[in-house]
Amino acid sequence: MDLPESVHTVSQWSDFAAGKAVIEIPAHTEEIVVLDAGEEMTGYIKAAFSAGQNAQIEFLYAECYVLDGCIGPEQIPVKGDRLDKVNGHLQGYCDYYTVSGFGKPETEGGVCSLEIYEPYWFRTFRLIRLHIKTKDTPLAIHCLDYEETGYPLKVHTSVQTSDQSLAGIWEISERTLRRCMHESYEDCPYYEQLQYIMDARSQILYTYAVSADDRLARKCMDDLRRSQRYDGLLNCSYPNCNTNIIPGFSIYYILMLYDHMMYFGDRELVAAYMPAAEQILQFFERHLTKEGYVAKTGGINMEARFWSFIDWAEEWNDTSGMPPAGLKGPLTMESLLYIYGLQHAAKLMEFLDRNTDARNLEKRAEKVKSALRTYCMGTNGMLQDGPGVEEYSQHCQVFALLTDTAEAETGKRNLLKTIEEPGYAQCTVAMRFYLFRALEKTGLYAYTNQYWDAWRNMLAMNCTTCVESEAYSRSECHAWGALILYELPSVTLGVRPAAPGFGKVRIAPVPGYLTRAEGRVRTPWGDVRVSWEIKEGTFQYDYEVPEGMEAEWQEPEENLVR
Repeated sequence: MDLPESVHTVSQWSDFAAGKAVIEIPAHTEEIVVLDAGEEMTGYIKAAFSAGQNAQIEFLYAECYVLDGCIGPEQIPVKGDRLDKVNGHLQGYCDYYTVSGFGKPETEGGVCSLEIYEPYWFRTFRLIRLHIKTKDTPLAIHCLDYEETGYPLKVHTSVQTSDQSLAGIWEISERTLRRCMHESYEDCPYYEQLQYIMDARSQILYTYAVSADDRLARKCMDDLRRSQRYDGLLNCSYPNCNTNIIPGFSIYYILMLYDHMMYFGDRELVAAYMPAAEQILQFFERHLTKEGYVAKTGGINMEARFWSFIDWAEEWNDTSGMPPAGLKGPLTMESLLYIYGLQHAAKLMEFLDRNTDARNLEKRAEKVKSALRTYCMGTNGMLQDGPGVEEYSQHCQVFALLTDTAEAETGKRNLLKTIEEPGYAQCTVAMRFYLFRALEKTGLYAYTNQYWDAWRNMLAMNCTTCVESEAYSRSECHAWGALILYELPSVTLGVRPAAPGFGKVRIAPVPGYLTRAEGRVRTPWGDVRVSWEIKEGTFQYDYEVPEGMEAEWQEPEENLVR
């Protein structure tokens, strides 16, 4: 609690916040107080008053204190310690209320007669600043409270590891996921409150990993299908009354369908949404150049017809998250996403017994791979950000590995270069899921230790949720950053579906830099329990699966055991 200008003591305001006292503000008085909820919160605000006619109250809802200065074209405030009230200041959305003065402290006929202010929509806040100006009569504030709101997520998965710092990351990540789940998934609760496809794909996977709950995921997939346009693309955020297109985001919808297939095996659902996936792929097929890669589809946000967002890499802030190569022509990342979509769609086709269609999609993927190897390969053996553009990012090397566009050893070498050498745009919080998949695939998962530093820094900066991006932390709560909710159960413990519908579970722990882990992972069949420890170079393990579940154990490769 902070009292920039108050006639009351901290003790008086503390009693008020605890519901033990009424705050009385004299006439012709200006009062400013900052109340701290202790964590990022989404809730319905309720304030109750008596007397105080014409008093004016400003409710400012803030996620944190911000510093002077801004970054990027959207002028995002610079942030440091989120509770640094000495060097920082509060800014954010405000409600303004003028007290009518009809409230009375007593009840009439057993009915409360206080004047109540309660907005119709939830507010997002960690800090609430009250700025009160009374007029000719004193004002009594009887309460300022909130009712927390969000999707009823039940977290059953729990994991403990040899790295104690990961426990704090899990805590803020779980809170982040909760705050971004209401009647739909949301990119963030404070700003847009929109269900973005790329964000939602990750959020859904995290939800599966901790709860095996697909109810909101089903709604998400149906919402997004309803946004499909004449050209096959989906609105990148939906429900939405505005057109908002990021071409590459439509590919994540196909990944979303694939994930649901693997976790729940709902053939009817896949069959219903497969036509939407095929139309998405046809958009990219129609936009192939004569060379065989995806043509330029968009550009900078609000300057081009479509927005070619890839990630909030610091080097890409001035181009609104698009690699600058997009100013000169096509983006290699959009071709790689197309390949990735084709590969996952082929597996969906196989699930539906459409094997000829699956083979055709695989052939299309191979053709685009060939074009990238011919026209987008730099003299250094790395994939360029654009055909013939000598600019390179970690992102292209990651997706070159994930799509097998790069040969395994070459891809591993290129990925290592982006980690160990300066000059490469790095995958930020938004894209770390895919970076971690590439690290896992190449046996480099121990490098995740240095990437968890971004989250350790969030904790050091007093964040209670995961930020949007290290270099572009407009939002303090972006659930694509709740990555650890997937990594610990699905990779560290290694519990993932080995067949559609979790018909078989693969237990394949990846130790990385860790020496011990144990926990339980919720699946649609029940809880899988795993524990392992590395002692004197020996990998010791135990696991237990629900009755009736077929398990496939895969011991870590020797070079992964630290």
